[in-house]
Amino acid sequence: MISTSASTPLPGDATAADAEAQNGHVLLVDDEAAFQRLGGAFLRNLGHTVTLAGDGEQALAAFAKQQPELVLLDLAMPPHMDPEIGLELIPRFARVPVVVLTGHGDHALALRATELGAWDFLTKPIDPDMLRFVVARGLRKARLDAELATLREGQALDDLGMVGQAAATVQLRALVRRVAPTQVSVLVLGPTGTGKELVARALHACSARRNEPFVAIHCGALSAELLESELFGHMKGSFTGAYRDQPGLVEAAHGGTLFLDEVGEMPPPMQVKLLRFLQEGTFVPVGGRVQKRADTRVVAATHRDLEAMVREGSFREDLFYRLKGVVLRTPSIAERPADIPLLATRFVHRVAPRAGLSPSALAWLMAREWPGNVRELKAVAESAAALLMPDQREVDAELLQLASGDMGALGALGDAGEPFHHTDPAHPTDAQLAVPGITGPLDAALTELELRMVRDTLAATGGNQSEAARRLGISRVGLVKKLTRLGLR
Repeated sequence: MISTSASTPLPGDATAADAEAQNGHVLLVDDEAAFQRLGGAFLRNLGHTVTLAGDGEQALAAFAKQQPELVLLDLAMPPHMDPEIGLELIPRFARVPVVVLTGHGDHALALRATELGAWDFLTKPIDPDMLRFVVARGLRKARLDAELATLREGQALDDLGMVGQAAATVQLRALVRRVAPTQVSVLVLGPTGTGKELVARALHACSARRNEPFVAIHCGALSAELLESELFGHMKGSFTGAYRDQPGLVEAAHGGTLFLDEVGEMPPPMQVKLLRFLQEGTFVPVGGRVQKRADTRVVAATHRDLEAMVREGSFREDLFYRLKGVVLRTPSIAERPADIPLLATRFVHRVAPRAGLSPSALAWLMAREWPGNVRELKAVAESAAALLMPDQREVDAELLQLASGDMGALGALGDAGEPFHHTDPAHPTDAQLAVPGITGPLDAALTELELRMVRDTLAATGGNQSEAARRLGISRVGLVKKLTRLGLR
């Protein structure tokens, strides 16, 4: 019998793979009873568990219930034996490798199946040796994927979500592990965007309270009255709109951890009530008279200088010392530049798991200042990954700069040539209106600036395109595309 596959391995190589993939669970989806019987028996003789399905509905039900490691899917599905029905099923089996079976010998159809997520394909009539090999290889892939997922989960637990190997990061992780098992209050200080809530969650995850709730609230987002109601709850009729008793976040965090984000912005009236709760472990809901008790560990955080606020009288000294059990400081990006590539790669992978960072991207990331710290880096890296074209596998400097929306670097380069003149948006210049393909004055201004930047860089490098691309932070291919688009070739 003749068989083709998306790859062209030698069936004789299947022995090692077979040995690693015994007792696998395969879902065989085919409307032909004879093929189900013969294919199922063949796979069972190899030591696999086989679940059979005759149409898409049965296949999805079996997949959800049985959780197979591999799917063998015939594209021609009832009721009309239309390959489109089988193609629509492929993304529904995204967790495991899908091997497509088709009797059409249509490579275009197989390519479409691959684009939709199929891992491999076989053409009927199927060669038994090829089927054995592909199934064994598919099961091995499924198990490697599962091991990789486990390793990634373990890594996330190992680094507590605090990615990086810079000295400041390593020290912070070590302190979190030492402090987490205790019951002492923790105050997390650091600039905005440095991951203070991440530290609070790591403290909770490493504590004996890890299986109880982690509850967070931003203390500066609400007025004193609303903050009191959110924290301590309220009784029915205590204010307009209080139609029923409502428990607060302190009660919700009983047994767990309460995270007070930006505690430095807490209104003064609430500082007194929070202090009473920290001292006595009791509180009274708004409109209530009966004290309640909650066993809650409090972790507070702020980017503000609480000691200066105490001296100014805007933050209670007794509350400051009650919160200041152990102080942890989250470092800014400037204090941990060695972590930038690791952080950026992690953020890119969240959006595009198979993408990487080009050398120009790494250089751009390291050269840039990050006033918004990790939060800003995350936004830029994830946005750049979202801008990747389907055939791109690397985020480059050009994508990062586009994602950042920062034209400062372009403006600085433009200053070296003739100056850029701002114009009234309502009265664009003739040069702006003459640029083809623009949709408004801003596009024309940016195109003019890009044109000048590329032209001046080429002039400075004597026409050396490779050097010009390096200075611009893009690839040489990217530069050639720009030259074509801007009419500079």
